[in-house]
Amino acid sequence: MSAPSVAATDPLSAWVARLRAQDMPIFSATLAAIGEVAGDEASPASALGRIILRDAGMTTRVLRMANSVFFRGESHRVSTISRAIVVLGFDTVRNIAVSVALIDAFLAGGVRERVAAEMARCFHAAVHARHAAQARGDASPEEVFIATLLSHIGEMAFWCFSGEVGIRLDRALREQRGAPEQIEMDMLGFRLRSLTQMLAREWTLPSLVASARADGVRADSREGLIVAAYRLAEAAEGGWDSERARSAVRDYAKLLKLGVIEVAPVVAAHAKEAARIAGFYGCDDAAQRIPQASRAVDAGADAPAGDAEPDPLAELDVARRIVSLIALQAASTTVLDLALEGAGRTLGADRAVLALVTANRAQLAARATEGLGAQQLMRHFNFLLAGAPRDALTELVDHARTIDVAAGFVPAPGLPSLTRLRAALGDRHQMLVPVEAHGQVMGVLYIDRAPSRPVFPEDAQEGLLHFARLAGLALEQSGPRPRG
Repeated sequence: MSAPSVAATDPLSAWVARLRAQDMPIFSATLAAIGEVAGDEASPASALGRIILRDAGMTTRVLRMANSVFFRGESHRVSTISRAIVVLGFDTVRNIAVSVALIDAFLAGGVRERVAAEMARCFHAAVHARHAAQARGDASPEEVFIATLLSHIGEMAFWCFSGEVGIRLDRALREQRGAPEQIEMDMLGFRLRSLTQMLAREWTLPSLVASARADGVRADSREGLIVAAYRLAEAAEGGWDSERARSAVRDYAKLLKLGVIEVAPVVAAHAKEAARIAGFYGCDDAAQRIPQASRAVDAGADAPAGDAEPDPLAELDVARRIVSLIALQAASTTVLDLALEGAGRTLGADRAVLALVTANRAQLAARATEGLGAQQLMRHFNFLLAGAPRDALTELVDHARTIDVAAGFVPAPGLPSLTRLRAALGDRHQMLVPVEAHGQVMGVLYIDRAPSRPVFPEDAQEGLLHFARLAGLALEQSGPRPRG
């Protein structure tokens, strides 16, 4: 498709008109419908629900987001859009729906390299910004998250639908023939961030989206949080061990009024969380592009080898950092990730898993993994609890039992079976301890060693239990006791 006519007196308006009428008409119609509901105080929440339910894909992703720990804390599963509106609020569900629709439009338009990179950057920045908003006592950190996620929609829309014009601009930017915004002005007649601002108004997005891209944003404002978070995500793309990334982490620590040692594990957890959130939205390419923090940044050591031995000093250091985060009332997701890191990297394990019990108590599923073959382990650590026959896993969850079995161990008749555990994870020295909160088992910490290695030392179980207790404290702190 050709670019807007060069005879247009206002090239920026021409681009907005093109996107509205030619490239993104379905999205524009969806936004108009959502905008009408949002603008009419008499419209019931069910009207928003009906708009979302027209699109099965949108419905699925809105519910996935509503059920993510990121948005709901540790409360109950939401199974309907109407319930999501009650639990999260009208504005939050509306903004999730808008962001889902927008990303769908970009994906349908044929995602190019710059679009995928921008999506990854915005997902990553959104998690940093939301945490900063929470730390600053913001009344609606979810709004900050969505505004950050949408803060570069002009760039994404342009790169998605720009054709030959985009190819020429991309070439000029790669050749670095001047400041990027000046190159944009010279070739397009406007800055891409101005396109973001105009589209935000055109599509009635939260006002924070446009104001975050204005000139002269104050560092201590909500817009400043978005700008700082985006800079951090952008800096990480050059490697977490780069000086630019280290400087960005220091700036982020100042924003939170914390030391770098407390913020570093938070930043590492944000990168993991951002990849998960991008996956919830269906943006697998973006999820894979989000740079994960290396040990050089978040703890100053190399990744564990397959024959790693326990490191008591590292164990104490991780535990101390977890206690500090709990005292600061950090998000439970951050503490859980650090507890998993402690289990996997300081106790001499080959692999580690943090698994959570679903809200209906029907399943035990991996939330995150560490160590050798982590992705494969994520797929395999998934066990049915409801209706399952009594075995070691049901005993662990129902009665807070600890499992510590060496490779080759065969339970005596009458003892809980290890069949499901071994079938899924292999015959290894396996250690599982419960993560308890609100008077029940809410998760499991797991570590193992290959049979070719010596068994875990005796104090490994106590170390694992310590990390599990700290994880439980974070879950206790995160919300009220779940029902059911």
